[in-house]
Amino acid sequence: MVGKGWIRVLWLALVAALGGCASAGVTTVAPVDTPLTASGAFSTSIDNGDFSVSYQGLKATATMTHQINKDPGGLACVPALTVSAAQPDGTCKLELEYQAGFQGEGLQLKSVKFWARAKVTKADGTSSFALCPGWSSKEPSSSEVVYTSVGATGSMPLEALGQPEAGMAKAILRNRTLQPQFGGIVNMKYLGRHFNVDLSQLTFKGDITSTGDENAQCVKTFHDLPAWKLQDINPGSPFYNTTYGLDAFKGKKIVVALVSDWCASCRSQAQLMQKLQDQANNTGHSDTVMVLIADKQSSNPADLTKVIKTIPLFQDVPQVDAWAKMNEGHASKFKGSEIRNSGYGFAKNGAPIMYFQPSGNGNLDMGAFEKAVNTVIQAADD
Repeated sequence: MVGKGWIRVLWLALVAALGGCASAGVTTVAPVDTPLTASGAFSTSIDNGDFSVSYQGLKATATMTHQINKDPGGLACVPALTVSAAQPDGTCKLELEYQAGFQGEGLQLKSVKFWARAKVTKADGTSSFALCPGWSSKEPSSSEVVYTSVGATGSMPLEALGQPEAGMAKAILRNRTLQPQFGGIVNMKYLGRHFNVDLSQLTFKGDITSTGDENAQCVKTFHDLPAWKLQDINPGSPFYNTTYGLDAFKGKKIVVALVSDWCASCRSQAQLMQKLQDQANNTGHSDTVMVLIADKQSSNPADLTKVIKTIPLFQDVPQVDAWAKMNEGHASKFKGSEIRNSGYGFAKNGAPIMYFQPSGNGNLDMGAFEKAVNTVIQAADD
């Protein structure tokens, strides 16, 4: 018969052999780490050559922020995420940055960056700049070359964090899949150089570490735009003959000008607005919308529609008086017909960022107006 002392010795030996995992009949299994890796590739053309960059199986990194929610069962939203992948030596780095959108939009693409030439640090501590393998050798700079997206749109579908991760200051999300969604081909630009690329094949999968922040803002605040609805009377506009207002352009940068069909400077202003819209579309700034509002005293709108192609032209009416609503914050300067040729610019969040003061007598400084409009086109997304 084996004594009780020997039974205890055998039990302790068994526990030791199992790595100390046996306790009251419960076995604890440590989480398995899954490094974040990328998959997919992109091909493009630049300098009359075709190039392909693969990220298949490469190590990826993710920097994520969640809004801490300590309520039992409460979820935590994610207002910021940056994910990137590169060759082991740091070349060919591709980075996607996301930020909170407006209500119901979730994470929206802020920028895409590609390091055509990156700084590489060697084992001995020395560093140099190296091209992405296979990339064009015609890059003009011998130092860092980073292409940045222009006007790119997209989102990152990502579920809110559940408990206990939602309440943690630092949470590890196990084996998650990040599948970026893009609004179309992405235009990448560095100085005067550019290339177009389809990034829709990119995927990231593995563990993600998220930093909690109690003050993180998960939804962008949208400022109220001037509220009016009028009929779009430009046959070339996508919304011709329908009645709507500025809210239809929510999330875009907006430039509005007040014009009269009989006013020579107004017709020139309308023509310039169309030119600037075309330029914006062709330079990756299609997130900007030009809008004209015709005087409620208008007698022949065709004088305006024949000098524009695609931009909306709204016909003001006395019952709406959109001119007065647009000028509400500036009525102490000019009013009535004096506000003809005035211009108003709004950021993507609806905040007013430009006011072009009219002369009050129908004269228009076209150069000054173009400069004012370009401040809106070039404005940051935030």
